Amino acid sequence: MEKYLLLLIVLFTGILGQILLKIEANQLVPLLPEIDSLGKFLLVVFSFLKNFKILLVLFLYGLGFLTWIFILTKFELSYVFPMLVIIYPLVMFFSWIFLKEDITTLRVLGTLIIVIGIILVAKS
Repeated sequence: MEKYLLLLIVLFTGILGQILLKIEANQLVPLLPEIDSLGKFLLVVFSFLKNFKILLVLFLYGLGFLTWIFILTKFELSYVFPMLVIIYPLVMFFSWIFLKEDITTLRVLGTLIIVIGIILVAKS
């Protein structure tokens, strides 16, 4: 059971990290056109590193990465990796809820096809 809880941590950190990164990326877009030299690029990078939400995203990705390493010691990769496919529909759902993104029927169908395909591969 503990193994599956760890997998949930990886899923949660990945999904939350993506949503927070999208929110913050949209707010940082005005800074990007100003980058016309290496110096300005480095200033923007350092400003990102002073941003709490960006640091939170980095923390979430780091936690997910370290948890994933531990999971790989407990599961066969061919068994556990396909389970990550649940991220696709969940990111789509939370993007619709929190980011107010339009989710078209084609996106839903495409995601379902991917999920079904991964499930078939995992069961083979």
